[in-house]
Amino acid sequence: MTIREELLDLQKRHKILKPETAVEWARAHPQSALHSSLEWDDSAAANEFRIWQVRRLIAIHIVSETGVRQMVSLTIDRTKVGGGYRALDDVLASGTMRDVLLADALAELERTRSKYESLVELASVWTEVRRVKIKQAKRTGAKLRQERSRPAMQA
Repeated sequence: MTIREELLDLQKRHKILKPETAVEWARAHPQSALHSSLEWDDSAAANEFRIWQVRRLIAIHIVSETGVRQMVSLTIDRTKVGGGYRALDDVLASGTMRDVLLADALAELERTRSKYESLVELASVWTEVRRVKIKQAKRTGAKLRQERSRPAMQA
């Protein structure tokens, strides 16, 4: 079975898929695809978790008085070992880094659209995101990906 099939099977059996349940199942099924995808070395897993915790702490604590993040992680930094965070003011002051930040934001909005596009109440949001993507692609010469659309659901 694939990871997808294993996770969907767990969801079907338990009605709600809980990460804790998936970890327990993977532990009990060492030949599974899910088991193979998890870090079982406790020392390595603990270090990865601490890194994740620091990422969360940066996002929560390095903010302005109004709650706006003051540091950002750009895709160009995430491709390097260890990644890193840059001061938002520095990113906004650099045309190149600002373009990367905008591309990252649009990609994140695309992932959000994929998750929520069935909500008709958000249709105008996705239209505006598409408008900005087209404008940015024209400005930078980037190619746009063809989007698949699902029908929106009425409330």
